[in-house]
Amino acid sequence: MKAEIIELGHSSFGGAAGPTAGAPAAGKDLLETGLGHHRSGDLAKAETAYKRHLRKHPRDPNALHLLGLIAHERGRSSRALQLIGKAMAETPGDANLHHVKGYVLQGAGRLEEAAESYAQALKSMPDAALSHTNLGNVLKGLGRYDEAVAHHRRAVEIDPVFAEAWSNLGLTHKAGGDRDAALESFERALALKPGHAEFHYNFANALLSYGRVAEAAEGFARTVTLAPGHVRAHANLGVALKEEGRMVEAIASLRTAIALDPADADGHWNLGLALLLDGAFEEGWREYEWRRKIPEIGVRSFDAPAWDGAPFAGKTLLIHAEQGLGDALQFIRYARLAKEKGGTVIFECPAPLMKIAASAPGIDRLTARGDAPAPFDIEVPLISLPAVLGTTAETIPADIPYLAPDAALVARWKERLGGGAGFNIGIAWQGNPSYKADGRRSIPLAHFAALAGIGGARFISLQKGHGAEQLLGFAGGSAITDPGADFDEANGAFMDSAAVIANLDLVITSDSAVAHLAGALGRETWMALPRIPDWRWGLEGETTPWYPTLRLFRQAQAGDWDAVFARLAEALTARIEGGG
Repeated sequence: MKAEIIELGHSSFGGAAGPTAGAPAAGKDLLETGLGHHRSGDLAKAETAYKRHLRKHPRDPNALHLLGLIAHERGRSSRALQLIGKAMAETPGDANLHHVKGYVLQGAGRLEEAAESYAQALKSMPDAALSHTNLGNVLKGLGRYDEAVAHHRRAVEIDPVFAEAWSNLGLTHKAGGDRDAALESFERALALKPGHAEFHYNFANALLSYGRVAEAAEGFARTVTLAPGHVRAHANLGVALKEEGRMVEAIASLRTAIALDPADADGHWNLGLALLLDGAFEEGWREYEWRRKIPEIGVRSFDAPAWDGAPFAGKTLLIHAEQGLGDALQFIRYARLAKEKGGTVIFECPAPLMKIAASAPGIDRLTARGDAPAPFDIEVPLISLPAVLGTTAETIPADIPYLAPDAALVARWKERLGGGAGFNIGIAWQGNPSYKADGRRSIPLAHFAALAGIGGARFISLQKGHGAEQLLGFAGGSAITDPGADFDEANGAFMDSAAVIANLDLVITSDSAVAHLAGALGRETWMALPRIPDWRWGLEGETTPWYPTLRLFRQAQAGDWDAVFARLAEALTARIEGGG
């Protein structure tokens, strides 16, 4: 989900754009007429009035800067700044014009210069609330959150009923990570203007990002009631409803967003995620392709034709990985199906996976992402392969295993782990924290204490990097064997993990790359899932067609890991006692 933030309080009207005391008396009627048209949105009539005035008073700063604002609204920032500069030359030191210049520079994305102009305006009019909140928005855009907060706070101190400044303060607190202050500020804005659609939208976005999805859905619903054409509110309502598991309503909201803006890539992509989660693969894959138009997802583009799934004998296909390491481990299985179409297959792989990826069938040549690949004729992103090859729930390629550990490492780890004493269980609990939904899918290690007392169970950590520090604070930490600092280092990422997993009786993990590795190796794996998981795991059932050896343990209530681990403990006890 891409949450669009609409910042309010930018307008220069009402404080800096009306005719000032310096306007020639004979021309005030034309200026007032033009300003009336300007405020109503009729730029052509406003421009005509201003130009008529300037024919008689060619150096009037009011008409000059108002024409500059029209140029800005038409996307001509250079012309706007030229006109405002002429106005400033006529009235040096005019604080209002410094504000207007800041406004235009801000709209043009020249934030450092905009900050300077707003600061200059505030030297002469330190109690200008609008200049303070606009400067706050600019500083937020520059990542200077403390300074931004200070200016927004000053704006609401000067004008406590300035609702837009309260909303901007909320947006800045949200960007700076102050959750409570953000919510309080949004609530203050809504108390002042309860019928303001954008305030409801900004508040709902914050609630959604903080995991309060039911309240977020209510906020987005209020937004679209007040503003039925609000595309992002319809789309984000769909996201919130999906997170509640209300799939029919979620899909309907996302379809509404797309109907309002058929070119909205985020809406299409989120619709794809919802459809895939709901099991509607054919349309889901098609909508998921819109991710290629979302820069943040980072699907690479190449100067070569896209592969459409047709036979390509005599040609070379480049499959390029995308998104996370778990995605690469999951979808590398498609290289074999591509190879069956006849040509040469190059797989551009995340550099850490080069060694483990070498065991995957169907790849003629591996290249690390970032290196220049060998010449190729056609290309396809890795996660586009299910769409290109027409994958349905029934035709997911599940020839397991499709990755293999290094035999020498397997033998080395067997000796290092002490043979087969007890029932050996590998555990992993933390995914990549940079993933936006990681807080929902990763599990604090403390929950694994529910398994620690089960007789015969021996636990080996498969956690690498983020989350491994939790071993130090784990109650009864000696119950978990730490494979050491050299784990997955000298031998390559996941190489030691694969060898250790080959020596285990079971893997218990959160939704992370370890789950995909264990599944690709064909090892028995139990995975703990949040109530609304990633799309690939669906909404119900203990099994998945992606990995026949994977068993899913789902939350019944969002955030309730205790109940999940109570079921895991019961199942593990039965598994050990049953011996099979």
